[in-house]
Amino acid sequence: MRAECHVPQITLETHSTIIIGAGLTGLSCAYHIGHDYLIVEKEDEPGGVVRTHIRGKEFGGFACDGTGHWLHLRSKEMKELIPALLPGGLVEYERKAVIHLAECFTPYPFQANTYGLPREIVLDCMLGLMKARHPEDFGLPLPVNEPRNFREGVERLFGEGICRHFMVPYNEKLLGVKLEEISATYATRFIPRPSLEDVIKGALGFSREALGYNAKFVYPREGGISAVPKALAASLKSPVQYGVSATAVDLKKKTVTLSDGTIATYRHLLNTMPLVSFLRMLGEQLPKEIRDAAEKLRATTVWYFDIGVRGKGAAESNHHWIYFPEPEFIFYRVGSYSAVHSDSSPAGCRSYYVEMSGGLGDFLERPEELKARVIEDLRKSRVLDDKDEVLFMELCSIPHAYVIFDEHYEAARQTVVDWLDSHNILTQGRWGGWNYGGMEDALLEGRAAAQKISGNP
Repeated sequence: MRAECHVPQITLETHSTIIIGAGLTGLSCAYHIGHDYLIVEKEDEPGGVVRTHIRGKEFGGFACDGTGHWLHLRSKEMKELIPALLPGGLVEYERKAVIHLAECFTPYPFQANTYGLPREIVLDCMLGLMKARHPEDFGLPLPVNEPRNFREGVERLFGEGICRHFMVPYNEKLLGVKLEEISATYATRFIPRPSLEDVIKGALGFSREALGYNAKFVYPREGGISAVPKALAASLKSPVQYGVSATAVDLKKKTVTLSDGTIATYRHLLNTMPLVSFLRMLGEQLPKEIRDAAEKLRATTVWYFDIGVRGKGAAESNHHWIYFPEPEFIFYRVGSYSAVHSDSSPAGCRSYYVEMSGGLGDFLERPEELKARVIEDLRKSRVLDDKDEVLFMELCSIPHAYVIFDEHYEAARQTVVDWLDSHNILTQGRWGGWNYGGMEDALLEGRAAAQKISGNP
């Protein structure tokens, strides 16, 4: 008797726009298009990386957002949209962020808050900044050429002292590469540039902690950060198709084959999955020029622990997040979900996310040793004390978390984006656009994609 052969039923559909991924960019695009689209998401809920996971259920449940996801709303459009989606459901916070250096905690941003550090470090930072801003006063020549890389760029802005103690070690720890490999224009929007007056005041104890794009942020009152994508998804006229992923794209026929057996025809396609993954799905359809460009696109994977702790903790445990530029600490940043929103942890408990960049080497093959090292460093830095009881530690990863803005980045990315655009494919968002940005940027990119698709720039 022959075994039955089950062939998946093929469904044919036609949509003006197909959107791959129900992260914030895909959801925003669907919301602003309003009709005649198909949005698919491989997971069973919206949000992509912006999702809340309940960890440690046996201890009462901890709401963990997959590292820090705080909404920094600056644009008029998003200041109107997000509160409308969550009426009365947002809480505004003032950032409580510090940097750990020389056994001290100094407020972020470092360049305007050196007071309290050892005098030698303060002097090194102050003199370095003055030499960078006014080289002629120290008998130094004025720079003639533009900075060649990110290291030269930040040294021009902040001087050798600030770069030596924070800018260089922290960013190299985060990105996993030397700053000489990074473009001089990398993330200029995200690095506060204080005036000389601000730096002097910060060195004397007149803190300027409110500097920077993320000095204030909002967060949902209930439901964790998942409340934002869930509210956006609930407002869509055509619902997200969950548990469905794109498996193939035919550029000539303008079709997307989906994991549920559907073959959907499109006029416009928006990709929000990681750009390199999307290109691999196109396979032999990629010309050599595009394959070569894609090979030059680099990114760093972030590994992080979600940690639940029972205990009151020391004062240091109440910071929203802490930067660790020093090489003796395995992590580059530690944040606390519960310090921002106390309801994210059960009574008497706290929760953290501990971020580490790619380059963990053999530690990934020895997870128990990695856990022990992280706990040791958390106690050494006074984030945890000896009385704290660690209830759980869950190791997770974010592939392609930080794009490497090297000398090849701009040309390679633009080559790929232009080629896809010639096939009516937009690729946008932090991952689809192979870029760096926060949640508001993702929402705005989705809106921009909708405007381009609809012909309303």
